Amino acid sequence: MMTAETGYKLRFGLRELFYVSLCVVLGYLLRVQDSYSLYPVWRKRSEMSKFANGKFMTDADRCPLPVVTDLEGDGVNEIVLISNDLQHLNVLAMPPPSEEGSKTLAHVVVKDKAELSLVERVKGHKSRPAVVGVGFTVPYTSMMQIRKQVIVVVTDDWQVLCYAHDLKLLWYQQLPLPVSDFSSVEVKALAVLVSPFSIEKKHKGLIVVSGSFRHKTHKPDLLAEFKRIEEPSRNRTIIFSSEYENETLTHFSTFALSAEDGLFLWKHTSGDFEKPKQEEKKSSSRSDIHWKLALCHKKAHKGESPWSDYGRQLDVFLPHMWADNSDTEIIMARINKQFDTDINEAQDSHETSTSQNPSALLPEHLIGFSYGGQRPHSDHEHVNNPNSLMVRSPEGMQVLSLVTGEPKTTLLFPPDRSVYLDMDGDGHLEKLVWDLGQHYSPCYVDVWRINPVQERLQQIALCYSKRIFWSRSWSLEEDVYKKIPPKVIKSVARKSGVLHHFLGHRLFEENTYDIITFGGLGRVSSIGIDGTIHWQTATEAKWADLSMNMRRAGGRPVPDEIKEEFLLSFQPSRVIMPLKEAGAKAAVAVSGWNTLAVVDLVEGTVLAQHSIPAPSTGPLVYGDFDNDGLMDIILTCKKGYIGFTMKLQHNYELTVLYTISVFLLIILISWLISASSQSESGSEKDDDDDNDEEEDEMDDDNIGTYPVN
Repeated sequence: MMTAETGYKLRFGLRELFYVSLCVVLGYLLRVQDSYSLYPVWRKRSEMSKFANGKFMTDADRCPLPVVTDLEGDGVNEIVLISNDLQHLNVLAMPPPSEEGSKTLAHVVVKDKAELSLVERVKGHKSRPAVVGVGFTVPYTSMMQIRKQVIVVVTDDWQVLCYAHDLKLLWYQQLPLPVSDFSSVEVKALAVLVSPFSIEKKHKGLIVVSGSFRHKTHKPDLLAEFKRIEEPSRNRTIIFSSEYENETLTHFSTFALSAEDGLFLWKHTSGDFEKPKQEEKKSSSRSDIHWKLALCHKKAHKGESPWSDYGRQLDVFLPHMWADNSDTEIIMARINKQFDTDINEAQDSHETSTSQNPSALLPEHLIGFSYGGQRPHSDHEHVNNPNSLMVRSPEGMQVLSLVTGEPKTTLLFPPDRSVYLDMDGDGHLEKLVWDLGQHYSPCYVDVWRINPVQERLQQIALCYSKRIFWSRSWSLEEDVYKKIPPKVIKSVARKSGVLHHFLGHRLFEENTYDIITFGGLGRVSSIGIDGTIHWQTATEAKWADLSMNMRRAGGRPVPDEIKEEFLLSFQPSRVIMPLKEAGAKAAVAVSGWNTLAVVDLVEGTVLAQHSIPAPSTGPLVYGDFDNDGLMDIILTCKKGYIGFTMKLQHNYELTVLYTISVFLLIILISWLISASSQSESGSEKDDDDDNDEEEDEMDDDNIGTYPVN
């Protein structure tokens, strides 16, 4: 009897252990994913009276982008921005935590403020800041070193002002102007780089400024055009006057200054490094066409070589697209000529030379002292012994000597705002055309071959969704006035769907790209180079419904003030960003007319959304201004700057609760099954006992009737 009870208890323990293990496995596989949320935590108000029209921001009022960085090297990030009066430089800090229940958004704390010391270079022109750069001027030596950064402000008439971390003016410099009539010209491209690299020992640090000018574009009276089409007429299309957005008036010039005192080290302007005419006639027999890329190389400077002399090491700077000034970039690199070198070896050598040591790109090297890692760094500080500057401009890609400014090579691209990249890795560049014209919605991407014959390979439909039993196209509903250029990034997306999962399409693929597209209906899509849709996500960051009401004659009437603000001030924006400090750029933030959204680029899920008080009027900026290790977002609107902090919820409690609930449910079902089985066995036993008693009674009766001898 004891042995039977012991065996029963042993079986019961093994069964419960199996149930617990099963619940743990199910809890891990079906665990609640981490969730993110956006919260507005501070604001920096803009005075609407300072705007040109007194109502909202236009192109004449746009400020340089804010910068989130650690100026003092104490592990606490600050915010550097220009006030909307375009006359003051501010260093801001997070406000103290607001009281619970307070419905008023706290104003950001102004740590330091300085008035820009600008002069009138051109008579009748009021200088305004165009770009702000922040960086180190002292080389990194150890993690115990405390480095302070400098702030460089460059104006639209090329005045350069360098400030210390406490906004003390260190020096002032004027770059030579290629134009004098600022009533008809404006800055087209402008970028600044601050680096601790020193060209000469007596000059500590380096500041590089690059830019060019273009003619001002005078937009027509859009409200008059809308009123005209609102009248009874067959023509419901607005015809804009032609605007030469890609026209470059001046040579794209580059200047190198000493970060210590602002002295000129070298310059590359129009007329510098030009080839003598006799030498131009005696050009070598070497082909000026890239042996693989098949793009023409324009020999216009002395000492300049064809792009092919540098092999495949320059392909790491692709893809290339220039749509606005945010695409202008100065990159410090080490680039040398490579003849008869294996392509793979050359590319590997370039990738390994971008870091000073094997651990230079580890997360603890970048996340900062406040998180237990080393001191913050700039990206270009990881380049080992740089010798070149790669400048991305509206004209294309140009490589300059870091020491002299002499051009090494140039790859020119047509000013058509297309994306140029090597899609299949064969060395031939392809072109992605995303904007088919001012009257077309950005719902198609055309893939063109450049060499040997220009031809269209395929057309990828972006505003089209196909399922097993139905398909839908929303191309006619997209906005044709406000278009966001796509982003081409290294592939991080995974195809959605169970069938893709079992076919292995969710596995990571190297050496491929994802095309991230955006539309006025708030849809964000990730598409492969072959046209395969990885995922499509609908967000609330949209503006096409307002555009459709303005376009359609029978739509809901829109006030003239809203039309004017939509056409002249509103700027939908997107920025590829990491979620964590020093993490991979695997998310995108998108701003619409009244919503800010963050989307994961791997799965396509909407991580967080929040309403905004006014339409976006400038590019989004990300940075960790609350020093919690997660990236935050700064929104620019007509009411000023608004800081949205991102919070992470791990949801461990929900996972544990889910696991316990499943475990209790299994136990309950098991108990019910065992109870029912025991009741059935008990009833059968009772029946057997009754039968035995009846047999015993019958036996007793039979005994009484037997004859006695």
